[in-house]
Amino acid sequence: MKLTRRTVLGSALALPSLRAAHAAAGVLRIGVGASLARLDPLLTTIGDEYIYNNLLFNGLTRMAEDLSVQPDLAESWAYSDDLRRWTFRLHRGVKFHDGREMTADDVVALFERLLDPANAAPSRSNYDMVGRVSAADPYTVVFELTSPYGGFADILSDRQVKIVPRGSAAQLASHPIGTGPFRFVSYTPGDRLVMARNPDYFEPGMPKLAGVELRIIPEMSVKIAALQAGDIDVLWDLPLEQVKPLSGRSGLRIDSVPTASWDAAVMNNLTPPFNDPKVRLAFQMAVDKADVVELTLFGQGVPTISPIPPTHPFYARDLAIPPADPAAARRLLAEAGHPNGLSVPIIVPVGRPVRERLGVTLQQLAKPGGFDLQVQRVPFSSYDAEVSGKAPLYIDGYFARPTIDTSTYPFLHSNGSWNAKLWHYSDARVDAALTSARLSGDASVQKMQYIAMQTALNANPAGFFAYAVNFACAYRTSVGGVRTHPMRWFDLRSATVA
Repeated sequence: MKLTRRTVLGSALALPSLRAAHAAAGVLRIGVGASLARLDPLLTTIGDEYIYNNLLFNGLTRMAEDLSVQPDLAESWAYSDDLRRWTFRLHRGVKFHDGREMTADDVVALFERLLDPANAAPSRSNYDMVGRVSAADPYTVVFELTSPYGGFADILSDRQVKIVPRGSAAQLASHPIGTGPFRFVSYTPGDRLVMARNPDYFEPGMPKLAGVELRIIPEMSVKIAALQAGDIDVLWDLPLEQVKPLSGRSGLRIDSVPTASWDAAVMNNLTPPFNDPKVRLAFQMAVDKADVVELTLFGQGVPTISPIPPTHPFYARDLAIPPADPAAARRLLAEAGHPNGLSVPIIVPVGRPVRERLGVTLQQLAKPGGFDLQVQRVPFSSYDAEVSGKAPLYIDGYFARPTIDTSTYPFLHSNGSWNAKLWHYSDARVDAALTSARLSGDASVQKMQYIAMQTALNANPAGFFAYAVNFACAYRTSVGGVRTHPMRWFDLRSATVA
């Protein structure tokens, strides 16, 4: 058995006597846009909820701002040579907010609840490889996988797999309990969620804040005014069109970071005309992705060819994204039996302004290449029932996932759970590469396979991956010790506010 041991944020645990000397000071007020529909972390589905998840709870592992995976409730882990047995050793003495000690039985209970289809956990499909979870002793959890999986420790850093007390499911909706740096105080939908410093947090000297409030302010103009007036300290999810105008404003710090979140023109591969690979390829030729980034994101993003962002070491950098070639697009459309071009509706989600802009941008840019797109607007709330996996062409997008496997396999493998809800794509070369990548723990093998996947996808596109979008937040300069996280949540253990 091979042991992978990592020190839990050594800088945070070293010199505890010095850390303890720092008194918590101030309440950090974060402006978000929507009420939280769920307080049970296992059932959360929106970005506003993920912020709360990462303040009130801990997972076995955590993902830092540089996307490295670090220990959290697990102080170390080991895996068998065949990558089927993973053993996690827990920190001792970690307390839930109600004073109970967290043990391996709590971890087992969480994953049993996650894997039970009756609970309809949104992230359940990411853990299909888990066959059995058991407690070897109070501080050791063993996962037996049904197939090798090299990124298992990574996916345990995800948004919803947070450890709660066993038997607490019924109370999580009204009085959630975790082990996180902040504990739940109150929640008033439409107003605010209040959290206070956890005085028994297991990392000495953390957190430094006295508390955190998520202030619910739906109107962006009101949030920006509140930030400038000092009524809130942080504005989460700053619109990309506001990044440049607010940069350099006195008293503010604007932070826009690359992410693996992406938007796309989703093409139904089972429905004419996009069941023809030539039509899908012609669309790629018709549209200049650099122009898409500028017009849709105001430059706050980068073109991409798949859910793997250009910032990742597994991105296929040798596959250049060429400028638009409308003449070549028209020739390919003619080969596909459309000498006069194509007239196709493109559905955009009302209430998702960036994706609405993307649809309008594609309508303009694709026309010279022979695509006459008629924009149709449908409420995003109706997408699941009326649009996803059904319409021939529509705009959608997805947050970054914690691993390249969870970012690609569900979306592009012919048996992928999200593929069935999107493009119904099937390519034997893509399937083979994705399967080989997830069965290896060797980064060099994974990289080779993911580059092979992108090469095949580039030749036979599932749809039109438009870009990897930046994520931006705005801070008052009185806020310290926090950076914008590419996964759209916050690590506030070291945060301060003057």
